[in-house]
Amino acid sequence: MKLENRAPAEGINASHENPLKELAWLLTGSLAAVVAIVFSISLAAQWIAPRIPYKYEARLAASLPSFTTAPDTDQGRQVQAELQALADRLASRMQMPEGMIVRVGWRDDRIVNAYATLGGQMVFFGGLLKQLGSEDALAMVMAHELAHLKYRHASAALGRGVAVGVILSVISAELGRNAAGGLLNQAGVVTLLSFSRDQERAADEAALSAIAAEYGHLAGAFELFEVFQRQAGAKFEAAGAVEFLRTHPLTASRRAAIEHWAAANKVPTTGSPRPLPPAIAALREGARRNAKAS
Repeated sequence: MKLENRAPAEGINASHENPLKELAWLLTGSLAAVVAIVFSISLAAQWIAPRIPYKYEARLAASLPSFTTAPDTDQGRQVQAELQALADRLASRMQMPEGMIVRVGWRDDRIVNAYATLGGQMVFFGGLLKQLGSEDALAMVMAHELAHLKYRHASAALGRGVAVGVILSVISAELGRNAAGGLLNQAGVVTLLSFSRDQERAADEAALSAIAAEYGHLAGAFELFEVFQRQAGAKFEAAGAVEFLRTHPLTASRRAAIEHWAAANKVPTTGSPRPLPPAIAALREGARRNAKAS
């Protein structure tokens, strides 16, 4: 038997389809695959983002404008320093994510609020500090916001755009920043940040553990409830609205949950409060004098 290599038939490798049509199908299929992947990531982003190593969130936050720049007055810088010192003290009791450096910003604004955001940052407003009568009550707010940072709730709660940004930061800081878009550049957005009931419950429990360890009692938590219940019954101008009540709902059932936690953990609910740090106390006293004068 004689074997030989025969030449292939004519046109065997030629397509009968228009090459532009094949290109169109290829591009359409590729685009559909990309859209499907992005859509899937978007749906899962709010669950995935907080579970990605913190260093990627920190990298994204570093590429965006900071919320914790130093105030431009001596009093403001002193207030910020006292807030930072309290945050550092409480954070040392809360097992924060590895590599997280907590930074506290301060704004002399009438809004009664505080919030936590990406990259270990939190912001306190003057309207809130002027309502608190002791370090214990301030520590309850601080520990609650620290708990949101600890559990990285902001990565999920700031929306799918930012959550996807955190995920893409694993690949590139530029990709993460572009995905996050301008959302974090708008202070009005982050002041409306809200968390789920489960997230609020987890933040409360972590905060209670921290202030119980620091003060030996939970008087500050209940003082905070009294402050906001009092404020909720007062009339405010729009600029002085109690944003904290919207972003961190303080309900009767939530207070009952704290009382239950105190009983279960055998922590006193009353105790001697510590005074506010000097600069914050002066800020509050100045606001009280101005209110009396008017």
